[in-house]
Amino acid sequence: MAGRNLSREIYETLAARINQWVYPPGHRLTEEEICVEFEVSRSPVREALNMLVQAALIAKEERKGYAVRRVDMREINELYDTRLVLELAVVDRICRNGMDESTLARQEERWQKLKSTVPGTAAETVLEDEHFHHALAEAAGNRVMAQLLTDIDCRIHFVRIYDITNPDRLRKTGVDHLELLSAIRARDRERAEATVRQNIEWGRANVSSAIQEALARAHGII
Repeated sequence: MAGRNLSREIYETLAARINQWVYPPGHRLTEEEICVEFEVSRSPVREALNMLVQAALIAKEERKGYAVRRVDMREINELYDTRLVLELAVVDRICRNGMDESTLARQEERWQKLKSTVPGTAAETVLEDEHFHHALAEAAGNRVMAQLLTDIDCRIHFVRIYDITNPDRLRKTGVDHLELLSAIRARDRERAEATVRQNIEWGRANVSSAIQEALARAHGII
């Protein structure tokens, strides 16, 4: 158990550095350096590196070791395509079957507060956004869809953390979520699906500029 907890601690530390672009795409990770930093043997380090590979945050290259995965715009677009299909299926199910009133009211209260205060960091809003969509997926009652959406969020988190970056974008995220909740309350499937589509396509459209900003920050340009 202790070994698994240690591996998880190493994994979470390295994953945070990757997601925050402290380790930009192409950055190499070596077992030796990680062992020295965390003062551990190779076993938990290898387990942590394997977890990062499984999370699609790093790649293991033949005879080259491990490196942070480079941005693949085709893959990112395909993940957004898949996310859109799943999110549309989620709101379709909710609008047909309804949503627990306490869950709906809690989400409305939460996003009214977030919209009015506008969180100070993109990371906080991205996590809130991921929790919001996960709550909707759970409300739809399909565990497979909920897990698939969680997996996709993990794979695009490193991009999205630089997507919602300024007050206008933060505010728009809140407005979109409240509009979606309003449509769900009214069981207006067409309005709910239109809101989901607009929100996801808006995020996709910001991906390129988000990546450029992240790279610039990673290399100390801005």
